[in-house]
Amino acid sequence: MHSTRAQRIRAVAVAAVAAGLLTGGVTAGTGNALAAAKPTSAQSKFYGTFQKRDGCPYLVTSRGTHYYLPGYTVGGNGGLYKKGGGFIAYPGWRIQANGTKYRKSGGTSLCATWGTHLRIKARSIYAR
Repeated sequence: MHSTRAQRIRAVAVAAVAAGLLTGGVTAGTGNALAAAKPTSAQSKFYGTFQKRDGCPYLVTSRGTHYYLPGYTVGGNGGLYKKGGGFIAYPGWRIQANGTKYRKSGGTSLCATWGTHLRIKARSIYAR
């Protein structure tokens, strides 16, 4: 009986999504139907240690690649903090960042030692 209810809920959800796409979720003829169905970006897991240089937070992989962590700050004690103030790790601690990596070119930065061109847009970071 439980599986029948689950099947009905799933069928209603699929029908609602299909109806939304057909009736106005995507404008017909624009070619955006496939773009709307694709995930926007693949989330990845990045492992390394937290290091700070020039007051900037980095994830340093085992291969020595330095990824700047925008949106996170280094506190007065040298620790990694969320923008809202939650403590994550001290320098040298192993961390895992869940998000997407990207490259940003141009511009200047106070992070002169390792730069900020390699970045991880992290949705979450955990001490391991």
